[in-house]
Amino acid sequence: MVLHFNLSSLSDNITLDAVDLHSFRNISLIRSSDLTEPTLKSIKILKETVEFKFEKSLFPGQYLLTIGEYNGRIGNASEGLFERRHPLLYTTHLQPNHARRLFPCIDHPAVKALFRLSIVHPTDTVAQSNTIAMDVHVENRKWQRTIFQATPLLPAYLVAFSVMPDTNLQLSRQTSFGVTVRVNGESRGIVLRVLDCALASFEILAGLIDVPLPLNKIDFILVPDYDGGMENWGHITVSETLATSGDDAHLIYLVCNETHRIAIISKNSVKEHIAHEIAHHWIGNRATIDSWNWICLQEDLADWMALKAVKALLTDEIRLQRFQLAQYVEIQLVEDFLSPGHSLYMPSKITQELINRHCYLKGVVLLDTLESVVGEQFMYSVIKSLVASHSTFNLTTFTSYFDQIRVDRNATVGQIYEYWYTTGGYPSILVENNGPSSRLQQLSRPLWPLKMTSTLSIPQFVFSESIVFASESAPLLVNLNFTSFMRVNYDSLTWTAIFKYMFEEPELFSAVGRAQLVSDFCYFYANDSVENGNILKEAVVDMVYSKPEFFELCDWNLYWCNSRSDQSLISQIVRSLALRFTSATFESTSAFGCKNGMAARNMNQFCEKIFGRKCI
Repeated sequence: MVLHFNLSSLSDNITLDAVDLHSFRNISLIRSSDLTEPTLKSIKILKETVEFKFEKSLFPGQYLLTIGEYNGRIGNASEGLFERRHPLLYTTHLQPNHARRLFPCIDHPAVKALFRLSIVHPTDTVAQSNTIAMDVHVENRKWQRTIFQATPLLPAYLVAFSVMPDTNLQLSRQTSFGVTVRVNGESRGIVLRVLDCALASFEILAGLIDVPLPLNKIDFILVPDYDGGMENWGHITVSETLATSGDDAHLIYLVCNETHRIAIISKNSVKEHIAHEIAHHWIGNRATIDSWNWICLQEDLADWMALKAVKALLTDEIRLQRFQLAQYVEIQLVEDFLSPGHSLYMPSKITQELINRHCYLKGVVLLDTLESVVGEQFMYSVIKSLVASHSTFNLTTFTSYFDQIRVDRNATVGQIYEYWYTTGGYPSILVENNGPSSRLQQLSRPLWPLKMTSTLSIPQFVFSESIVFASESAPLLVNLNFTSFMRVNYDSLTWTAIFKYMFEEPELFSAVGRAQLVSDFCYFYANDSVENGNILKEAVVDMVYSKPEFFELCDWNLYWCNSRSDQSLISQIVRSLALRFTSATFESTSAFGCKNGMAARNMNQFCEKIFGRKCI
């Protein structure tokens, strides 16, 4: 490894991030200004760093550090450099902090550099990396070297390469933007499926963001026994299982985003994931967060763009509604069981598990709500400016685009979004319709600035604890279809009217709209916050089970109606199951079935084994 760097202050050591790297040999340091070579005094290998200490202090300036040889590990998990045997594959996954397992570096998202890779690999294999190969030459009868073009400025975690048999299938097509999409795998059918999704997703996203990338190709590597995917610059890794069995909506989503959803409930469908990974080439790769504190902002912005691609490309309304329903249910599971009360602000020492439990979910709803305030085109202009003008960014960078938009004398849209981002919890409100007036009261603390969508003309934002509106013509209903991140409770007469109408005309509600109303009611019922709750609860359960075709994933939305306390044993079981569910849970038609879908069967099998009875 050869490292060019600028030393900004006097120091007697060079300390780099390094984990499980050892046997450093043939170390040299050259100062560029006079070509002097400081004398190395010692090498100290610590738990997460390696320190090269020199006899005399180094003056500020440009240096060239060469490490002639070192050893590391090739694992069989899904981090650092890892291998798969069937079929043979060596590849990398370095986010969030695994670049240090591959080479000594400054493993931080804000630290970017040009990387030049050359890979020595067996002559019956092919190597691919972030950029195209400049040269391939034979070292001897068994080994060859592939030399790649330099990357653009990247953080270390986006460096990637793969080595696979030269018999591996590769199919490619060129986009109208001059970028070639290449997909590598074993099955022609699966490779074609991913290629179709990737090509269509790139066309949509490149057109929407409208910022050229210094990129001439994007590889997709299908990896066996791998969760989700990784948006490495020009070299995306994707779960082979997802590409094989995921539904179209989730597959599109993955490839346009970067998909780090590892074994968590539903976010792994092929098209959606493809879009997520591609979207990251602008949001995350070209413009990267300056601290892991803002990883959810980066992930949620990429997710928001990926969902635009899903909606543009998915013509099947039922599949789209299922996809949206799966997202809604996943948000409820995370907020209730996996990470209750969490904010989107992450610690600097991040893990993939933290990212999976906090990002991609409520943050995307908050961006949708932000879009409803400023408009879709303004949001596109913000992302375009962010990507075109910033190599790194943070929450302040993003909210600055909204600081001139006021919602009243005391608050800007930027301030409101910052509050949403940094405040934990799940806000809830009570709406009481009492003849000529309706009262809206915030139930949660602290109070939130809540964006309102409603059936009546009310203010766009509610800041106060309680407010009364005239409602002579019709009852006040708010946040239908989960347009804002909040739960809504109603008085018992309004709940009765809602479910009577839903029973008679269920098709007039969207899949998310039906699920949200049932889920909200059950939540407040479980917390003894609905008058005559027991009677209403029986009616709601009967309605759902009598029309199961309109209430897919009903078992999750009815959960609180069947469990009166979040301290219950059943709640602990659901938390355990939610943690262990793979992304395939909600991907097929059978999985969505009401009372007999895969999710319900998994839970009941677990309960019968432990308690001898079903939980739902």
